[in-house]
Amino acid sequence: MIRCVVFDFDGTLVMSNGIKRQGFYAVTDPAHAETMTALLADPPGDRYAIFAAFGARFGLDAGELADAYGQWCEDTILAAPERSGASEILARLKRDGLKIWINSATPEAPLRALVKRRYPSGSFDGVLGGHARKVPNLHAVLAAEGLSPTEILMVGDGFDDRDAAREIGCAFAGLDRGTLAARPDCGPLFVDLREIEPLLSEVPA
Repeated sequence: MIRCVVFDFDGTLVMSNGIKRQGFYAVTDPAHAETMTALLADPPGDRYAIFAAFGARFGLDAGELADAYGQWCEDTILAAPERSGASEILARLKRDGLKIWINSATPEAPLRALVKRRYPSGSFDGVLGGHARKVPNLHAVLAAEGLSPTEILMVGDGFDDRDAAREIGCAFAGLDRGTLAARPDCGPLFVDLREIEPLLSEVPA
């Protein structure tokens, strides 16, 4: 029986996958868009590394660019629509006493600030982000809640979500409109989060 549901954030709870890429262009001069496109095609690292490389090229303060990017993304994601059924499934899980966690690749400090602004206090039992990867984050959930992998359902729209679930041996619910949707061999993907309800009584094979 599932006792804890772990959600990815971008593209899973909130339809925000494209926002973070748009942000790199939103806070930089459009005249330098070609340079930014090249950096994003072969990124030197996280947002800070990208802006460090960009800033060095044009004599700009990388820290100021990163701060502006973080603020732009936070404000824009706050206004982004949620995935269909998100509010309903979160309310149902809370009502039934299940544990609810977020496991995202977004750096943890801005992720927690965003979740705090977007959701009422107590909506989640834990919020985990980068720089840790999703497998260590799932192990942290197991340890914090005292659960076995078969008691966790991971929900996400990306290969990193699916692969993390497979590695620790927990159930997985895949969603459309993310990287999973680009591969026809990924099987059926859910559109509405309420569709995961039947999985709550299943145990992974």
